[in-house]
Amino acid sequence: MSVLDLLIGASAGQRIVVVGTLVLYGYLALRRPATARTAAERGTKTLVALATLVLAALLLASAVGQLLPRETVAGFVGGAAGTPGIALAGLIGGVLPGGPYAVYPLIAEVADSGAGLAAILALLIGYGAIGLLRVPYGLVFFEGRIVAARVAIGVGVTVAFAAVAAVVVGA
Repeated sequence: MSVLDLLIGASAGQRIVVVGTLVLYGYLALRRPATARTAAERGTKTLVALATLVLAALLLASAVGQLLPRETVAGFVGGAAGTPGIALAGLIGGVLPGGPYAVYPLIAEVADSGAGLAAILALLIGYGAIGLLRVPYGLVFFEGRIVAARVAIGVGVTVAFAAVAAVVVGA
């Protein structure tokens, strides 16, 4: 990894975010310096507050990845697992705890441990669509029937995706 990669990111997506942020802060520094200062202070506080959590999540995902037996992962959610394996991956994604900072590295480790492409996509779809651990938050703001409908639709979408992905992407 080069110094440039460390400064502005190694991928195009990272570079767009970093350069876009620099452009925005450059504009704010010239036009609204107080806003730029306040935003930078808030962002720094958030970074400090989340740094240990993100580091722990990345270390945890790496450790879990080392513990996952490749044969077992491939058997449950690998290419030979077919539609049931893809659906299982999606349903597992629906109950994964934590934000993307914790879940995405974990899913990446599952991918590195032998899961098929369709299963990885199903994990991501299930994580976003089902979100079972968001139910308590939903119940604070919505009626139980609305929350139940959201979860049921999320499960339906995830399982339907699994069936389509098995055909389009291949299990």
